[in-house]
Amino acid sequence: MSRWSRVACVVSLTLFTSVAAGAGEWTNSLKPKGEAGPKLTLASNGKTDYVIVIPEKPTPQEKKASEDLAQWLHEMTGVAFSVVADSSAPIPTEISIGRTNRLVEAKLSQADSELGDEGYAIVANNQRLLLTGGRSRGPINAVYALLEEDLGCRWYAGSEARIPKRSWLQFTPVARRFVPPLRLRDPFYADAFDAVWSLRNRTNSPSAAVPEEYGGRVDYDGLFVHTYARLLPPDKYRKDHPEYFSMIGGTRTARQLCETNPDVIRVVTENVLQIIERHPHSEIFSVSPNDGGGHCTCPTCQKLIDENRSAAAPPIFLVNKIGEAIEKDHPNVLIITLAYLDTIDPPAVIRPRKNVAIQLCNDLHSWRYPITCFADDNHPESKRYRDAIIGWSKACDQLYIWDYFVNFSHYLAPMPNMHVLKPSVDFYLAHHVKGIMLQAAYQGPGERSLMRAWVMAKLLWDPSRDVAALTEDFVRGYFEAAADPILEYYALLEQARSRNMDTLAAPAGGIRYPMDAPFLSRELLEQATALFGKAESMATSDVIRSRVQLERLPITYVQLRQGPTRWGDDYANLIATFEAVARRNHITCLREGAPDLDENLKAWRDSIQREKKTP
Repeated sequence: MSRWSRVACVVSLTLFTSVAAGAGEWTNSLKPKGEAGPKLTLASNGKTDYVIVIPEKPTPQEKKASEDLAQWLHEMTGVAFSVVADSSAPIPTEISIGRTNRLVEAKLSQADSELGDEGYAIVANNQRLLLTGGRSRGPINAVYALLEEDLGCRWYAGSEARIPKRSWLQFTPVARRFVPPLRLRDPFYADAFDAVWSLRNRTNSPSAAVPEEYGGRVDYDGLFVHTYARLLPPDKYRKDHPEYFSMIGGTRTARQLCETNPDVIRVVTENVLQIIERHPHSEIFSVSPNDGGGHCTCPTCQKLIDENRSAAAPPIFLVNKIGEAIEKDHPNVLIITLAYLDTIDPPAVIRPRKNVAIQLCNDLHSWRYPITCFADDNHPESKRYRDAIIGWSKACDQLYIWDYFVNFSHYLAPMPNMHVLKPSVDFYLAHHVKGIMLQAAYQGPGERSLMRAWVMAKLLWDPSRDVAALTEDFVRGYFEAAADPILEYYALLEQARSRNMDTLAAPAGGIRYPMDAPFLSRELLEQATALFGKAESMATSDVIRSRVQLERLPITYVQLRQGPTRWGDDYANLIATFEAVARRNHITCLREGAPDLDENLKAWRDSIQREKKTP
């Protein structure tokens, strides 16, 4: 067992013990650290002395920030907070948002420092509260930092809000400035693709369509991943120009492109430019090999590979040419390509241009060892992945990560891998990574996906956060009175993981481990069933009960996958329960690919009939 595994096991057992003893009310895991400022009373006995001040000519972000702050303060206190322009006469009790004349006159160092696009500053100046932010979503981020971190508001899922009710709202704000270290923060869950949720939780997933007037998001809608076939379609070019395509085993094949062919470079560049013109708000365009691996070994490409000791050299040669062609007219656009499968190793000589980004994929490690962290794993594949991160961080200015956090064959499979999240992110940041995508159940709800998306959002925004504290924040805030049994279930999963590390590694397991994996024992499933039954009985409303039932669905899924022989007379009821919860939550895909809920329900029902016919 690795050092990290031993630590994670101790943490899990400690959490289990404290929960079992009945410990714990909800606490604010996001509470800001630092010296508290003056005590501000925003509302008292249904009244307020405060107004919200914005510039006379506010940006859309400043206007949105003021409207949202007024909305949620009213929700908290029942008091209406007026929004006025900074041309109005100043009063001592103001909340200033954005570049108001109040901010300029205050001359505060935190607010005057560079905040980039998304950073923010919060400063109290006597009884006046000043919130400002960077060029795009900064003012909105400042408002939601105040609401979440200082005042304890939460937006755990979708548009649902958990807002503490306080007729008397008094607090001592901590003066601070914060600029997120990551440009791309993408928990790649379907639950995180909601634009309202993304804006409030400060992610900028390309799949969450935050309006441009509110600062938008990191956007590569024009070209997203595995784009060679789109940029140079085989149906259009292969017959007359087989030389445009990859030579593999001495034969030209449309699997990939010949990246060093001058005509390929010309055609692809022309098509990229056309797509950029059609997507003026996109910041990143992916020019990347088709999925499945393979690369051109024609004499020119092979020479480049040999010189660089890496099959990544020809793709970089291609994207460098495109980067050079677009640089003058599109200085803010990045061309990104994949380091994935056979292109994972950094080249020895060729270097990506400054407007070229590398998106390094963690398939080498995580597909084989999904519940260990690559940062201290001793397997050769893990070391090679670490070396690739280190090498690419030295070779390029723009390094992005594509990591994996789900069983792609079973979106609902219990997966005890949250312990790898923070050390992974820490390692990436230590090596100058600019963006992180954590791919998971992106076609609909998956295993603990609401918790995972929220915790990941908070960690990617501020990597100093503690994952265990964030997790408990979510569970206690979202499941309320039913939280303790669910936290016990989480600890139960961690215990099962610690006892079955070897069985979840390749070749016995891997990221697509089956539902009869040793850690998914009858004992685990029965204990989990009991805990979820307890949680349902403790739920104080139908809303909370429905949340518990969705959280329980992975256990039911495993039972159904294990079949009627193992679960006997309960099997038909399990199917009916699963279907009701799945349909209520719009689950259609149980694994990556086309919708398959109905075919699985039919197969499970058919298995009951086969079982009855078996002598």
